[in-house]
Amino acid sequence: MRKRILKNMEWGILICTVILIIIGLVALFSATQNSNYDELKKQIVWIMVSIPILIAIIAIDYELLIKNSPNIIWDYYIVASRSFIYNSNKWCNKLV
Repeated sequence: MRKRILKNMEWGILICTVILIIIGLVALFSATQNSNYDELKKQIVWIMVSIPILIAIIAIDYELLIKNSPNIIWDYYIVASRSFIYNSNKWCNKLV
């Protein structure tokens, strides 16, 4: 499976993403030189959080998603509708 992931990966998109991340970090570094680099540190933390998420998403077998897509869609619909009903009731109660 690992060979298939590496073989089917869109390397051009990955390389462009890494280049954009580096350009963004350089720009943020030059913009925060007069401060304590707080924004740069936050950006680096978020990059480190997002890389394992990216790897996990790449590792998911798309055939498994296709097979379970009706269940996933219905689960999302149920969660979204409950959230909408809860928030609309909350909003209506503020009017009274």
